[in-house]
Amino acid sequence: MLASSRPWLGLELSSTADNAIIVTHVASDGPARDTGAAPGFRLTAISQTSDASNFSTFPIYGSDLVEEPDGLETYAEIGDVLDRQTTLAGLLDQPVVRLHLAETANAEARVVDVAPRDRPFWALPAVFWVQLFSGLAGFAIGAWVWAIRGKDIAASMFALSGLGLMISALSAAVYSTRELAIPGDLFALLSALNHLGVHLFGGAIVALFLSYPRRLVRPVWLLLIPVVLVPWLWADIARLMPDPATGMYVPMLAEMLLIVALVMTQWRLARRDPATRAALRWLGLSVVVGAGAFVVGIGVPSLLGAEPAISQGYAFAFFLIVYGGIALGIHRYKLFELGDWAFRILFYAGGATLLLGLDAALIWLLNIERGPALGASLLLVGFAYLPLRDVLWRRMRGKPVLAEHELFEAAMDVAFGPTPTARAERWRRLLVQLYDPLETLPATDVNEVVATTNGLELLLPAVAGETALRLRYPLGGKGLFGPRDRQLAGQLIGLIARAEASRDAYERGALEERQRIARDLHDDVGARLLTGLHSGDGQVRPILQAALSDIRAIVSGLNGETTTLDVVLAEARHEAARRLEAARIELDWPAPEQGAEQISLDYRQSKALLSSVREIVSNIVRHAGATRVKAEIVVTDISALVRISDNGRGLPAQQDVSGYGLNNIRQRVHAIGGTTLVDSSAAGTAIEIVVPLANGRTNLAATLPERPIRVSGDSETAPAAMTDAAR
Repeated sequence: MLASSRPWLGLELSSTADNAIIVTHVASDGPARDTGAAPGFRLTAISQTSDASNFSTFPIYGSDLVEEPDGLETYAEIGDVLDRQTTLAGLLDQPVVRLHLAETANAEARVVDVAPRDRPFWALPAVFWVQLFSGLAGFAIGAWVWAIRGKDIAASMFALSGLGLMISALSAAVYSTRELAIPGDLFALLSALNHLGVHLFGGAIVALFLSYPRRLVRPVWLLLIPVVLVPWLWADIARLMPDPATGMYVPMLAEMLLIVALVMTQWRLARRDPATRAALRWLGLSVVVGAGAFVVGIGVPSLLGAEPAISQGYAFAFFLIVYGGIALGIHRYKLFELGDWAFRILFYAGGATLLLGLDAALIWLLNIERGPALGASLLLVGFAYLPLRDVLWRRMRGKPVLAEHELFEAAMDVAFGPTPTARAERWRRLLVQLYDPLETLPATDVNEVVATTNGLELLLPAVAGETALRLRYPLGGKGLFGPRDRQLAGQLIGLIARAEASRDAYERGALEERQRIARDLHDDVGARLLTGLHSGDGQVRPILQAALSDIRAIVSGLNGETTTLDVVLAEARHEAARRLEAARIELDWPAPEQGAEQISLDYRQSKALLSSVREIVSNIVRHAGATRVKAEIVVTDISALVRISDNGRGLPAQQDVSGYGLNNIRQRVHAIGGTTLVDSSAAGTAIEIVVPLANGRTNLAATLPERPIRVSGDSETAPAAMTDAAR
């Protein structure tokens, strides 16, 4: 390897403001460890000789440590640096090198002999490894995409950009982290490769955004990019440009500005395509931020004649933003139409590469036998890489919105909703919580979970009382539906369907049991009461008739039969009239409005209404001392209101009135989603009952605010348990 094969003195050197070289660190096991050199010493010159009497001295300066020669003002200065590098490299290639070290700027230098040797890997600075990792990571991710989508122009351009990054970073890593010098011709070659890699990266990214997400030009027009860049690169390498900054950084800045313009153009063209915009947002932001940071930190200051804002070696880490961001974007937005399966290929390839690399490192660096080295590598991969791979995989897949046990509970909550309407509403709420789609539309002819239009839509079959649905633009329009989303939806639908089947089986069994009880009541208890009715006296017959009426209502309810509102009101009116007449109380109960005969009530509704009216009448007879009772009926599309008022003494203001049966009324009506209101004063008491109808979906008790029972016009109110809302 070029970086480690150069002669090494075991010194870390840096330049000073007065163009001198100062020692910043002496390696404890390096060649210069016993020379007396220490941090702070100045290295003023190098000399070497083939005999003891004749040697030459070559002075060295801080400019010899220049990291990137492109920042120099003229090509002549670059040529001078390369010539000095050639001379210094030749001196360092000798078996023994004499270093001239001075403790201070004005002190006389003393000469020490050092025998250079090859530079070990551990002595390479951190910036070398940053450049090496950045270049290899960019190339690996680009090659990964190209291997899967090699025929796609955008994927090919992305892979080409990774190749350019690797060429640029690896060549710069060698000359920018040299200890002191490398041969000038090698330096020039590596610098040319660095320039080639930079323009290869920039040109490939320009071509990428000309082709992706939308194709802006025909593929043949992409050839204009090398037609422009290749002559410019040749002129720069041949030193025909006005200055190094023009040759290197002007095209770099132009490429960056063109990339930004193309991203904005693609964004404007995708204004009606949320999925494309979501992918472009991630891809464009990764490239603009990563490559833009490099250009702003290195290129712009060099064009302005200033020092770069950051070391070029560390600036290569910005490109990890580009390729790391794009790798995550492939997972999240299916960039280049790749999905989760592609990451599995990458992870397995990474594991195999790591295993081979560890095995080679143990054999080469630590001189371990092949067998033990392979065993140690397997252990390291098994106990370190594989767990880390699983952690990364879980993090990239993202934390589920709901834990597994919460998903089960949510599915059961949907399946066991009290009504089909409630189950459908719960199913929709769960879908919104899981996927956050921008649109939820009805669909037809859907028999299984399917993702369509490249992940923009998810089709779901009918379930939980809801029709088939079409979910569009998940994550608020920022994502796409993938295989994991389809799998999750399929599991939920299967779980809900099985739970519904169990619920239906339970309800069938319960219905059969209710029908058995209904038959027993009708055939046995009803028959005995009917016999008593024919043989009883005049006082017993009304009681038996009421009991038979109740049994018929119970039997109808058990059999799931319904009745109409006009029948329920007529029965309530008949019973109230008979009881009030016996108590010598006048009743004003007009016939209900037209349409009551078309409104169906189930058993719970009709029973609550009849029992409430019965309880109200009982309270009037027992406690009101009234002479007149008036009933008012108001029927709307969603509710039926029954208001019964009397001219009695009203409810006591300072006593607990729960004994008057009002709490029972409230509980009955509230159980069917209705509301009650009691208004009492010295002029009498009025009780309103509002019953929701089958064609209305509103739970009145849950949506209307509570109002207190008004008693005797006093500001004090009855206990909260006796209050409810009124319409």
